[in-house]
Amino acid sequence: MQAASLPEALGLLREQGVASLLVEGGGQLAGALLAAGLVDRYYWIQAPLWLGEGGVPALAGLPTRGLDQADRWRVVERRSLGDDTLLVLDRS
Repeated sequence: MQAASLPEALGLLREQGVASLLVEGGGQLAGALLAAGLVDRYYWIQAPLWLGEGGVPALAGLPTRGLDQADRWRVVERRSLGDDTLLVLDRS
């Protein structure tokens, strides 16, 4: 089977009994999954570096929203990983 969209692909996996899925990808995939409302928990590793305008965005393709319309996430864990930081976020 082949899916035409991310929601359809996840629906096909759900039909096969998949209840949880860990996705590791770049900013395009992360942004697309978040924009489609398909993420319940987000593991975000932050490094203390700034790449500037030429860098690859961590979350690409998200629609612009005002503060009153932005999705609110709840921090469920915050952990140091050497110089980096792991944030575990759940959709509110």
